[in-house]
Amino acid sequence: MNRKGNKTPYQNTIGAMMVRARNPVQTRRIVLSTQFFLGTTAGGVMAGAILMDPSGSAEWSSLALIYDQFRVLGGQVKISCMVPNSVIGSGVVRFAFDNDSTTTPAAYSDVLMYSEVTDIPLLWSSGQVRTVDFRRPVLNGLPQESNIWYNETSPSSSPGSLKYYGSGATGSTTYWNCICDYLVEFQMRS
Repeated sequence: MNRKGNKTPYQNTIGAMMVRARNPVQTRRIVLSTQFFLGTTAGGVMAGAILMDPSGSAEWSSLALIYDQFRVLGGQVKISCMVPNSVIGSGVVRFAFDNDSTTTPAAYSDVLMYSEVTDIPLLWSSGQVRTVDFRRPVLNGLPQESNIWYNETSPSSSPGSLKYYGSGATGSTTYWNCICDYLVEFQMRS
């Protein structure tokens, strides 16, 4: 103790260090990227759900060896048009994040019910990249999910998806080249 009766700085910090040593959980945020293509059905519909499963990234297997658990906090999909102005397509593709469900929408009405949506035109000039951001709802700094952390051995258990739906396009055509950057938080006990 010093002359004023307060603890010295060393005594204040040793307690925090001891607490960390007793509970040695380490977390780290990492951006993981996956690439995929989006196209239309024979009927000219583009619909699906991008899952919150980052295991398709090149780094996943190495990170899964180091960390015990993970959670996807959000991310961004970057979209490049592969067939600019070369096929018929005047529609709009609507994206919406669903925190729980992974079902594919069957109509625009299935995506209209969400509070935050992003609309992307089906076609645009070459050289441009469109983006769609998504994130989990957060309350007091914590993602709002039924189970906050998921085992790295079962990445498909991470709930939620970025749903999309569009129509009015040429059938059976691959329109977009996409890269999804997931913001993933990993946790391990040392």
